[in-house]
Amino acid sequence: MSNQKLILALCIFCTAIVFASTALAAAQIENLAVGYSSLAGHHTPMWIAVEERIGRKYGIELKDIYAGRLRPQQLLVSGDVPIVVATGSGALTSHALGAKDQVLVAINMNKVGGGIFAKSEIKTPEDLRGKIIGVSRAGSISEVILRYVLRAKLGIQPDRDVKMLVVGDPAIGLQALERGIVDATPLTMPLPLMAAKLGFRELVSYDALGITFPANTVTTLRATTSKRPDLIENFLKTLIEGIHIFKTNKSKSLAVMKKHLLGASDEILEETYKYSAGALELQPYPSLDVVKSGLEILSVQYPQAKQTDPNLLIDPSFVKRIEQSGFIAGLKR
Repeated sequence: MSNQKLILALCIFCTAIVFASTALAAAQIENLAVGYSSLAGHHTPMWIAVEERIGRKYGIELKDIYAGRLRPQQLLVSGDVPIVVATGSGALTSHALGAKDQVLVAINMNKVGGGIFAKSEIKTPEDLRGKIIGVSRAGSISEVILRYVLRAKLGIQPDRDVKMLVVGDPAIGLQALERGIVDATPLTMPLPLMAAKLGFRELVSYDALGITFPANTVTTLRATTSKRPDLIENFLKTLIEGIHIFKTNKSKSLAVMKKHLLGASDEILEETYKYSAGALELQPYPSLDVVKSGLEILSVQYPQAKQTDPNLLIDPSFVKRIEQSGFIAGLKR
């Protein structure tokens, strides 16, 4: 064979290897759709992970799906997604009602933030009696916390002392408050800042009350943890890296947040970032104490939550394995 033919054959062989390697790499990347529950600042780490395609380092192509007015858990139990990033209220309620297939593999945030906002003429919680409070969908964290605070902290009986009107997501609750459809509504970040700008009064601060709840979790099914532990771990690594970037790269975080929180001013974005960066956990262990607190809060609405075993709701093994591998410490360097 002449040198020219030999060189040509080598080029073809090398090209084939490159194409084969590329195809193999592509085959190892798994598409993963994850549902999330609300347009809130604490979801920015996942938005960052999607935009930066962080998951490709861990074998996944991440896509986020906004659940909107649907419960994210509906996407989970229907099989549309294997994982949701949402409040723990859906999983806790399911366990309390006897369906114990959901499990929290991470709790990214255990502070609820926000509180109950009302018209300026309503000056005290007692003034809520006989009024209309706008609430989110049934079983949402917004409704669960509101009912607990009204009964356990303020001595006000929901549906008797106040009328509960379902209006949809908290953002729609703020609109209903503006239009005079409701007299008060619970709001979470960044909506409290917007409400204050509009002249509405904060009657109750959830943080001031010391409310602890699994407010932002990674939830999946027990079957998925046993059949696809690799998928759970790869997603958690992706999300944890997103949290690290969120905490350490403020300019990028604000830019991503601005794309999703449409209409929020720079001041509101700044305050939302400050709160969320302080509240999110880089080591998001699903805490047993936080779940116990969540069940106690839920028991005001569902008494059977008092008999629910909190141990069945969590699986800390994934975060523990990730931390012990040095992954989280490596992000800090």
